[in-house]
Amino acid sequence: MRLQDALSPNDRAAFAGETYPDYAQVKPGEAFVKVWRLTNAGATSWGPDYFLHREAVQGAPLAETPLLPLSQSVPPGATVELAVPMTAPQETGIYSERWTLRNAQGQIVPVDGGRYIWVIIRACPQEGNCPEPPAPTGGQTQNAQDIALQLLQFTTTATEAQATVCIVNPPTPRHMPFAPVTLYLDDRAIPISGAIYVRPGCYTLTFPVTPAEVQAAQSVRLVIEQIRIPGGPPNANEACEQARGQLSARYPGLDFTCNFNMAGYYTNLKLPPGMSREQADRLIVDAIEGAVYGPWVFEIR
Repeated sequence: MRLQDALSPNDRAAFAGETYPDYAQVKPGEAFVKVWRLTNAGATSWGPDYFLHREAVQGAPLAETPLLPLSQSVPPGATVELAVPMTAPQETGIYSERWTLRNAQGQIVPVDGGRYIWVIIRACPQEGNCPEPPAPTGGQTQNAQDIALQLLQFTTTATEAQATVCIVNPPTPRHMPFAPVTLYLDDRAIPISGAIYVRPGCYTLTFPVTPAEVQAAQSVRLVIEQIRIPGGPPNANEACEQARGQLSARYPGLDFTCNFNMAGYYTNLKLPPGMSREQADRLIVDAIEGAVYGPWVFEIR
């Protein structure tokens, strides 16, 4: 079966609880069972052709298998316990895995609108020397439009740094990745290398930098230049028509035909005097996608 990046259009799940919450302490080498309790919030029954799939590992693997089929049928409205046997690594540290629930077509079943469920543990002796959970850093910063972002945590792995950032004001289930985003180690600018959707309003942003490089820097800061919060209709052509009405009234002579396809949102652009095609395209795309410009600056160190 080919796994897909797409979310299932017919399946929905709601998070109902778990064992071993984030940063639970486990002894090195200890066997444990991670359980996620999910409620089938869609209209389709989950059968044995649905399965859990491990998507990513941080530190070292915890589960012996990366794929686990459901052992029972779960009708709409029912809650199931998805249990995965795991073993903590022998070395003291923080370890995590990210999983998805997938249907028979290999599509991701969204959980509360997000893609992933996860496990994060601290492997450490009971008598102490246990790594502390990463503390929330940064805080909230507001721009002129009263948009507040929060940096939940900043961590490093062997090959990259990760920053989890959420839009907290206004809260929104509809959003797009932050862009552009840059991590600064002193005066060295490191562009973003990837973004993982965590839950509505939240992303984990990744940067190609090692822990040693982060530790060597005197100052570490994250700069987010803009975010995108679509406020119009979810349909691209309807959102385009809404933007067209607003922009045509604001800029007499500006007009275009809404025709969403792989090439863009519109065709047949007509420009008012003094406006370039590049300026018009930025205005149109920003209006459709709900662009808000910052910057938001988080001083990590």
